[in-house]
Amino acid sequence: MPLEICCVKLSHTTGEGVEGEARRLRMAEFNRHPAQWILLAHHADDQAETLLHNLLRGTGVRGAGAMPQKRERLLRPFLRLGRDVLTDYAETEKLEWIDDESNRDCKYTRNYLRTRVLPSLRDRFPMASEQFAAAAERFAEADQLLEELALKDLDDTPAKFPLPLNRLVDLSDARGRNLLRAMLAWQGVQAPDETRLREFLRQLRSAGNDKRPSLDLPTYRLWVEKRLIYFKRSD
Repeated sequence: MPLEICCVKLSHTTGEGVEGEARRLRMAEFNRHPAQWILLAHHADDQAETLLHNLLRGTGVRGAGAMPQKRERLLRPFLRLGRDVLTDYAETEKLEWIDDESNRDCKYTRNYLRTRVLPSLRDRFPMASEQFAAAAERFAEADQLLEELALKDLDDTPAKFPLPLNRLVDLSDARGRNLLRAMLAWQGVQAPDETRLREFLRQLRSAGNDKRPSLDLPTYRLWVEKRLIYFKRSD
């Protein structure tokens, strides 16, 4: 099998943090590759780390869904298998692998969860990683239902920006936030934290024709102009 190694360079200037920027650049390389299918090696422990990480950041249902088993060309066939299962197999078959030295650096949240938190949980709950992974699947199902609700709330409006302001302000608060989260997810960006999201929706509801509420984040900007909500990625 041919081996292709792709190197990416982090700018450290996007406001995403090292982990966020590295994830985005990896996805860009996957999208560039011509393969029909791309299989990733994430396992149940990775899924548990992602779920805990997202919950501690105050995520909603979408973030609690963690990593999907399938997204377009990307497949994750090992999500129900713990790291120990894969390690035992690799040792039995005398396979060699590389451990990234940065995985031991606990200044990164994922590494802290991996080396400090999850081992303690498994001492009391041996199947903790597998249970977290199963919970993430159920959250992902709930997120799919919320996405279907967002599409229903759009009615015949295209699922893209600019979005007519009345599509949001005519909904209940909960459905308005859900639609805004879905619109941002379809753009491939994360919704702001819940406090900022609620405040932006409040401003949208109270804005007169002469007001232009805006939400400025490190990676994108939302603003209102002529009763339309616009979206633009940061340069």
